[in-house]
Amino acid sequence: MDRVRLAIVGCGNISQLNAPGYLQHPRCDVVALCDIDSERAKRRAREWSITPRIYTDLAQVLDDRAVDAVELLTPTWLHAEQIVAALEAGKHVSCQKPLAVSVAEADRIAAAVTRARTTFRVTENFLYYPPIVKAKELLDAGVIGEPSLVRIHTTRVQHISGQVMDLDPDAMVWRRDRGRNPGGPLYDDGVHKYATAAYWIGEIGEISAIVTHGADIITETPAAAMWRFKGRDCLGIIDYTDAPEMTIRSRYYRADEFFEIHGSRGIIWVTRCTGEMLDLPAVVVIRGAETVSHQVGTDWRLGFDGAAVDFVDGLLAGRQPRQDVQEAKRILQVPLAIYEAARTGRAVAPESVT
Repeated sequence: MDRVRLAIVGCGNISQLNAPGYLQHPRCDVVALCDIDSERAKRRAREWSITPRIYTDLAQVLDDRAVDAVELLTPTWLHAEQIVAALEAGKHVSCQKPLAVSVAEADRIAAAVTRARTTFRVTENFLYYPPIVKAKELLDAGVIGEPSLVRIHTTRVQHISGQVMDLDPDAMVWRRDRGRNPGGPLYDDGVHKYATAAYWIGEIGEISAIVTHGADIITETPAAAMWRFKGRDCLGIIDYTDAPEMTIRSRYYRADEFFEIHGSRGIIWVTRCTGEMLDLPAVVVIRGAETVSHQVGTDWRLGFDGAAVDFVDGLLAGRQPRQDVQEAKRILQVPLAIYEAARTGRAVAPESVT
C-alpha cells in the first residue's frame, strides 16, 4: 500500500477534531464521507475543502472498492455491528472510543479482528497529546523515581470561553439513553483517563469506587475511584466534579483535567488537557526545592492529529497502531468495574467483569 484511501463515517461534532490529522497527512486521501444526514456530510466536505463521495449508509462505504480504511465516529452502541461488518468487508478500521457497550460486544469484535486480514485499532487521542507523552518520557527517564500515586482529576462545567468548535446538542441525545449506554462520563469520557493511567504505569487492578448518580445518566458527580496497578506499589485515583457556576477557558468541550504523578524523587503535574483552565506550564516537575517547567504543544486537537498519523503510518508500514482490541477491552472493563464496585461497596477486578 502506497497511500491510504479513507472514509470518515459519522460527521458529527467529534469529526471536527478527528479529520484534520488525516486531511494533513501527505499519504492519506479522504475519499468518502458517510452520515445519515447527507447535508451534514456535504457541509463537512465544504469546511474541509475536499470533494469526497457522499454516502448515507455504511453498507455503501463497504461496497466502495476505492476505500481502504474507515474511521468510525458513530454512537458507541453501533460499534460492534459496524466494526465486524467493516472487517468482514476487508477494510482497515479505526473506531472512536469506547470500544463497545459491553464485554460481550468487545469479545465479538475481538473474534472478528482475529479472523480479519486487515488492521483494527481504537482511536485514543489522549495517548498522543503532547503533555501526556512528555510525562511518559519523564517517567521512563526516572526523573521522579519510582511512581507511587497517579491522580487524574476532571472538572466539568456549564460555561466556557474561547470556544472555536461548533457543537450540535443532538450529540448528547444518544448518550442520555440508558438503554444503550452502560454509564455516563465515567464510561464515555473516563476511558481516556484509564488509558492514560495504563500508558504511564501499567494495567489497572482491583477498584473501589463511590459514584453519585443523578436523574440524568450524564450526571455522575461527585465520583471517585481508586485502584492498585498490577505488579506495582503504585495507586491510581480518578475523580470527577461539576462546577456549574464556574467558567473556564476551553476551545472545544466544557471540561478540563489535572494530572498528578507522585514518585520517590518528585512529582509531575500535567496541568491541562481538554480545556485551558489553569494558567500554568503544561508539564511541571517538582523535586524538592527544584521546579522545572516543560513547554509543549497544548492544543487538545494535537492528540487527534497524532492518532491519525499513527493509524495511517501503521497501515503503510504494516504495524499495529495503538490501541489494539485487547487493550481496548481491558480499558472498557475499568468503568464497568467502577460501576459494580460503587453498586456493591466492594473492590472489583476489571477482568472479572463479563
